Amino acid sequence: MEEANPNRLEEPLEFSQQEGYRPPPGPRVTLVLLVLLGFSLLFSIAGAMVFQAIAQLAGWEISVMSGMLAPDAPPAERWQMRLLLGISQFTTFILAGWITARLFYPPLGATITYLQAWQWPGWRTLLSGVLLMLVSIPLVLYLYEINKALPLPESFRLMEEQTNDAIKGLLQMDNFLEFSANLILIALMPAIGEELVFRGVVQQQLLRRINQPWIALILTAVIFSFIHFQFEGFLPRLLLGLLLGWLYWRTGNFWVPVAAHFANNGAQVLGQYLYHQELSTVDLEQDVEVPWYAAAISVLLILWVMRAVGSRQ
Repeated sequence: MEEANPNRLEEPLEFSQQEGYRPPPGPRVTLVLLVLLGFSLLFSIAGAMVFQAIAQLAGWEISVMSGMLAPDAPPAERWQMRLLLGISQFTTFILAGWITARLFYPPLGATITYLQAWQWPGWRTLLSGVLLMLVSIPLVLYLYEINKALPLPESFRLMEEQTNDAIKGLLQMDNFLEFSANLILIALMPAIGEELVFRGVVQQQLLRRINQPWIALILTAVIFSFIHFQFEGFLPRLLLGLLLGWLYWRTGNFWVPVAAHFANNGAQVLGQYLYHQELSTVDLEQDVEVPWYAAAISVLLILWVMRAVGSRQ
């Protein structure tokens, strides 16, 4: 059992940790999901309009609106793309997810109870969630190689190349300020926003409708991976979404998958920063071949960590 947590705020809801958390009865699942989708689209458009207004006032090239960024883009263009990414993350995920939860589960206390965000997790549970992400890396890389070998329409591959170029451009970090900005935009904001939308709303609602939790977790992971529109990475992102969803369901604590998500994305940002500062020889943007036995060991380690997490609940 976890030791008493001095940072604990309140225990507003009783639930069976042995069976995993299932959200309480509430509004119609279909309605909640449709409203979430509507808010995400509406706020995404509003965010794009805000960025366009800023770009026009500043005299920037509007081409950045398409998400295009060269791998060797100059610092000014990288900062423009970061602003676009920040606005997009905030409006599409954080704002849309939070307003949806607040709308259907008022007042504020009920919203936080619904999200299971009242209590800070114990450090062992938190570190276990991060460890789960770390031990999954070989399997994630192995699945990425399998995914790349699958046939994809040429339009998908072109879109994938454009996205990869933009990511490489963003991960060009000449100084600590760029590293800090990337850590916020690529690690922190997605960890909060995407967990809020996909785990806090989508997964919670599917758990209300579907009697088999694993089916709800898998469906949420499929949606999570698909919505990124990076199909060469669909399978590895599906695995990560499933692990994050399991952490949320098993621990009944919103901050555990947030911390795990942040650690996964933040490790990539840190790795590239160290590489560009010539403090590391590992370029994470290059394809890394993982042998099958490393992926098999990764599977065993994932199961071991999952068992350890489950035994603490």
